[in-house]
Amino acid sequence: MLARLSIVLTLLAVVLIAPFALRPSSDAGGLDAGDGERLVIITPHNESIQAEFSRAFALHMKTTEGRDVFVDWRQPGGTSEIAKFLKSEYTTRFENLWKKETGLPFTRNIREGFQDRKMGDALEQVIQQGYVDDLTGLHERTEEELAAIARALFLRSSIGVGIDLFFGGGAYDFSRQASIGTLVAKDDSGEFGPGALSAKRPGWFGDAIMPESVSGEPFRDEEFRWVGTVLSSFGIVYNEDVLERVGFERPLAQWDDLADPRFFGQIALADPTKSGSTTKAFEMLIQEQIQRLMAKGGLSEDEAVAAGWDTAMRMILKISANSRYFTDSAAKVPRDVALGDAAAGMCIDFYGRTFNEIYRSEDGDSHVQFVMPEGGTSIGADPIGMLRGAPSPDLAHKFIEFVLSPAGQKLWNYQVGATGGPQRYALRRPPIRRDFYNEENRPFQTDPEVNPYEIAESFTYHPEWTGSLFASLRFVIKAACIDPHEEQQAAWDRVRHEKPGSPGRMAFDDISLISYDRVMERIAPALGKKNKVIEISLAREISSAFRKHYESIVHGPES
Repeated sequence: MLARLSIVLTLLAVVLIAPFALRPSSDAGGLDAGDGERLVIITPHNESIQAEFSRAFALHMKTTEGRDVFVDWRQPGGTSEIAKFLKSEYTTRFENLWKKETGLPFTRNIREGFQDRKMGDALEQVIQQGYVDDLTGLHERTEEELAAIARALFLRSSIGVGIDLFFGGGAYDFSRQASIGTLVAKDDSGEFGPGALSAKRPGWFGDAIMPESVSGEPFRDEEFRWVGTVLSSFGIVYNEDVLERVGFERPLAQWDDLADPRFFGQIALADPTKSGSTTKAFEMLIQEQIQRLMAKGGLSEDEAVAAGWDTAMRMILKISANSRYFTDSAAKVPRDVALGDAAAGMCIDFYGRTFNEIYRSEDGDSHVQFVMPEGGTSIGADPIGMLRGAPSPDLAHKFIEFVLSPAGQKLWNYQVGATGGPQRYALRRPPIRRDFYNEENRPFQTDPEVNPYEIAESFTYHPEWTGSLFASLRFVIKAACIDPHEEQQAAWDRVRHEKPGSPGRMAFDDISLISYDRVMERIAPALGKKNKVIEISLAREISSAFRKHYESIVHGPES
């Protein structure tokens, strides 16, 4: 007992001191704050990734160019929090620019219009008519024209927020930042940025090294406003000891295993409204169900998409009801699974593999395992992009180039201490460069058996099925699962021992409020409107309806 307590306390100490122990230091090739040139990066990446790339990039710049560089990391949270932060900061900066250049008030219409990626014809019209070239007489312009002028002015500007790079997240989040104009392919000089790098290193961006897309997943932006740096997939992290304790007698293999009633109160989940990777994992679950129906035949593609969505929603309700919580931190999921506080959880691959390694014994065994559901996950890119108005575009360019170079790619998957590898902690992530996966590198890899380009052949992501419903997916999970979670768990506990098809189980499976047809007809259009009051009102309506529905399962329809 004392030995186990000692182990737990040691692991807790590691968790608490890791952010400080992994900070770059001068003896590791990094620099202290205030020394040398500063590169500012906003990221959801953890401290181990930050530390290894700080050290390696500082050493690279010192040895190749004799320059002292300090990487200043900013980590406000996950990608959702980063998006909110960037929106707030750019809005403040643009408000100052708008008032200075036009002398007009910064109205709500201007606030919403300057980052409106759907401006279309109105934007083209104000550009053709030269309204942006001559900002006098704007008081005579209509509200629609003023919004388009604001959009054009923003896209022509070099206003920045004091940050050079956005590093880490998913293609969805980076595509949104690119479309609204916060990410740029090149700086004003045209010499720096991922677009400039593509011209300098054209051989890197071909199918043999870094393809544009694989199995339906984009690996870079068509205009080079962002490029992938490392690959990721999604799966299940689980604790073998807890599985045995709850009576689950085989390794987990598929997403629907998480809906098993034996896992009541034993599933760890991150809040998809706070974590883009978690939303992507749920999307993979939906795509898996659609592809199963397509493989069976008998349904048109549209019918399979609708039926697959509905089947997945019923599964998600049960997985949610089995969950202990919806945490704001995706990193908490594998940690709690490893400590035995949960049996399993959904997570990105490198989280699962990292905790598998942390708990590996001397004989190579680990009670923490990670599995990618076969045919249930795609391989996606984790990107980097340069922000509009980057204060150090030269350094930003060189960091992107380093991360994509053979030397930078080794950091992701080389063993600790291997020449060119990380010095303190194995990152255990699959590099994006296809040419990395060769016999020369294999002896030094932490995961030599993992070749994401081979894994990608078993699953093709179809963005036309669910890609446009990313925001809707977050919305319905929050409304049907997170907000009424206590009532949902009570209802599931009431019926989970009943046989499938029983009245109680059928009532719990009612997803009429979040069915595919309802999402397409009502939810997605509401989320597409600028008026957030409509969205909030709809969320309250659906959450309240589910709460009452769950209560009726527990107490009867009169409750």
